[in-house]
Amino acid sequence: MNSSFPSNRAGEDASLASTDTVMERTTMDTLDAKQYAQAQIMQSLVDGLLVEGLLDSLGAAWLSATEADDGLTRLAAFHAHLLPAHCGTLPQWFWHWPQDNHHSVVMLLRPGIAQAWEKVPQTPVIVRYHESGEWASLDPVAFMRRVFGVMTQDDESTLGQGQQVFLRALADSCWQAESSVAHRVETRDLLARDTAKHFAIMEQWASLLDRPYHPTAKAKQGLSESEYRAYMAEFNALITLRWVAMARDRVMTGDGVDEACPEPVRWLAGDEGRRVLEQEMASRGLARTHVAIPVHPWQHEHALLHWLEVAFAAGGCVTLETLTEPWLATSSLRSLAPTTASPHFLKLPMAIHSLGASRYLPAVKMLNGDLSARLLHQAREKDPRLAEALYLCDESKWWAYMPKEATLFDEAPRHLSAMVRSYPDALLADPDVRLVPMATLGTPLPGGEHHLFDDWLAQRGMAASAASVQALFGELCDTFFDINLRMFRLGMLAEVHGQNAVLVFKKGQCHGLLLRDHDSLRINVARLEQHGMQDPCYCIKPGHANTLYHDSLEALLFWLQTLAIQVNLRAIIDTLGDHYGVSSHELWRQMAACLAAVIETVPFDTRDRAMLNEQLFESPQWPYKRLIAPIIERAGGPGSMPFASSSTCNPFMRLGLPTETLIEA
Repeated sequence: MNSSFPSNRAGEDASLASTDTVMERTTMDTLDAKQYAQAQIMQSLVDGLLVEGLLDSLGAAWLSATEADDGLTRLAAFHAHLLPAHCGTLPQWFWHWPQDNHHSVVMLLRPGIAQAWEKVPQTPVIVRYHESGEWASLDPVAFMRRVFGVMTQDDESTLGQGQQVFLRALADSCWQAESSVAHRVETRDLLARDTAKHFAIMEQWASLLDRPYHPTAKAKQGLSESEYRAYMAEFNALITLRWVAMARDRVMTGDGVDEACPEPVRWLAGDEGRRVLEQEMASRGLARTHVAIPVHPWQHEHALLHWLEVAFAAGGCVTLETLTEPWLATSSLRSLAPTTASPHFLKLPMAIHSLGASRYLPAVKMLNGDLSARLLHQAREKDPRLAEALYLCDESKWWAYMPKEATLFDEAPRHLSAMVRSYPDALLADPDVRLVPMATLGTPLPGGEHHLFDDWLAQRGMAASAASVQALFGELCDTFFDINLRMFRLGMLAEVHGQNAVLVFKKGQCHGLLLRDHDSLRINVARLEQHGMQDPCYCIKPGHANTLYHDSLEALLFWLQTLAIQVNLRAIIDTLGDHYGVSSHELWRQMAACLAAVIETVPFDTRDRAMLNEQLFESPQWPYKRLIAPIIERAGGPGSMPFASSSTCNPFMRLGLPTETLIEA
């Protein structure tokens, strides 16, 4: 639903907004998009600040509705959301932060399930003026500046580097999310589309939110407004690649590259494009000495000459003029889908900054991905259920620039590489199959006009009732947990956030799971060896944080609790609850029941089963993946997406607790 948070203070929105970073818009449609985008981001921002404890030291008062003054409870921004305790809902509390004698920042909170407290959805964060009683809603940047203690332009010098980095990302998220919302993804007649075209729309849909609960997820820093619209999936714009010839003695390749098919163009271009490219390579004397790889046009324009100027000047890298068939962006900006009937997709580096990290594509990541893929294939051989329901993209065909004097951890080479990601042809060619990134199911469309469960319900001939939605969500959870816990039993767990995990539906049934991005497979070596597998010997930078190896299954479980449940499935619950009016509590209970049942049916030994039940259902605390503070602490330095671990409440325990206990927590 669209959210409009008005102000009764003339001109306040303009003065509070960061107008030099948030772009101005003029049409009514765009104004609605701006309000919707900022409401989404504000919800993620406040909830993240709450669960990470970043508001604890501000000295805010917590006031129940009976303790707050009438002027506050009667504000139009909150009044409709203040429900009396006797109506069966949890009571709301005012978070009241006096910044000085003249004004306060106020928002409405309620007990949550995945975290102790959350902002009441569809409510603003406001600044309230004590003398006049007037108020104005704050945008995310304006609110965060106040949290950082910046009240006026004169205070800018007090901002630390990490705070500046975060504010820039937050501002970019706001205008880019607004642009995405204003452009509506086409979702009509989805059931009538073939598998590949349906999948392309699912990727566009998933891109609208990017990562749930991450306030700066939409920020693709380094893109201008025109580039953002040209290269983000939701705009469905054709992307024409550039090609660069790399000296063969400076190229590192993956397991899937051999003498029978050594050239990327064999996988990525049609006969005519391949002929023209090969002809150019021959005419320029490069055919024997160089190999041509595709380059994203943004990367070619903005990054390559910066990072590899010497290589281009010396002829080790040569820009080619040939243009081949266009491509389409997917929900992962640097991954592209073919516009031809091909199962071969493409992943390329882009030196933009997203999720607190540069989106390059280093050889070491792809090398580790090859090692992970071998383990995943072994897992399919060791469990019949995995053999039939776990699908893997082939990511073994890759090429990376690697001069003899360079190391796997050098910065410059990782900006020139390419991976062919081949989807199982049997899935894309099957008209009865639908491939759905789980991120799509957790991404609401602006206006709430459609959810993919609408199509699933229609396929199954089921009414759009709370019971039907809950039943289908249960089927989804059964499949998802069954596959992941069978992998977990063998000592491995994939990075199953909503972007990497793709559900496979066959004839309206949730059949299996397709995995991509194998370089983030987490493992426990002792358990692998117990099942006849070996340490893959991942290549990890000395002194660098390791997130692949885990000393115990308990440590490995972190990724199921955080990425799989707190991010992926929670987003699906929230979206289903909003779209169908289904109780989130009931969907969480459904998830808990499915998880408990799968733990009983997967052939765990007694100790493992007891550990899972204790960690998932009996422990009062769960781990939590902190995102905001790590971005601020890193202050823009190199590396993958910054995060740190802390703890939060156990969502399954919250479901059965009385109101008093929830509030105390």
